[in-house]
Amino acid sequence: MSTGWPKDTNYDEPNEVTKYMRRMNKEPQLGYAPAAKDLTTGATKSIRSNNEINMFEEYFDGEKPEIMSDTVTTQTIMIFKDPMSHDSVKRAVTKINWHPEPSEGRVAIAYAKLKFQSKDSFGMAKQAYIWNLNNPNTPEKTLDPISPLTTLAHNPKIPESIVGGCYDGSLCVFDLSKGHSSGVIKPAIKTELEKSHHDPVYECYWN
Repeated sequence: MSTGWPKDTNYDEPNEVTKYMRRMNKEPQLGYAPAAKDLTTGATKSIRSNNEINMFEEYFDGEKPEIMSDTVTTQTIMIFKDPMSHDSVKRAVTKINWHPEPSEGRVAIAYAKLKFQSKDSFGMAKQAYIWNLNNPNTPEKTLDPISPLTTLAHNPKIPESIVGGCYDGSLCVFDLSKGHSSGVIKPAIKTELEKSHHDPVYECYWN
């Protein structure tokens, strides 16, 4: 068994121990710090070698995990199709915002083609829709902004108010309680384009 003392030093003899300690103090390169550094280097190398794992090696061949996670599956309940989309024009859904009251079962969806200042972006369909989960085939209400909506949000305190961020950088507010009998709702308030954002508004929140 190694004691850590040099072979030529009898640690049971006080004189030899004192002599050895005196020599260590005179010669720092033989002291504790260099020895610890050398030991640490070797230990670190060994630890890192033991921690290396071959990702292609089967370490537990034939073993099965005791706890198996359940397979996660999803099911399509309903599909809302953009009424303005057809073979030549496909608008992306840019924002989905649920009604603040879950019992209402309504969701507002904004659509746009996010190709800023491209030739085919001008004249694109602008309508966004309010969908009712009880009737996924036809939008319940249509929001008709000046520019396509890239985002929208219900007012959490007054759900009949919806703020929309537009493709042209402007903002508009819709009042669902004052819609037309046809279900088409135009902005009740909108910002001046000259004083609006210079890029599409990608997100907006009620304060």
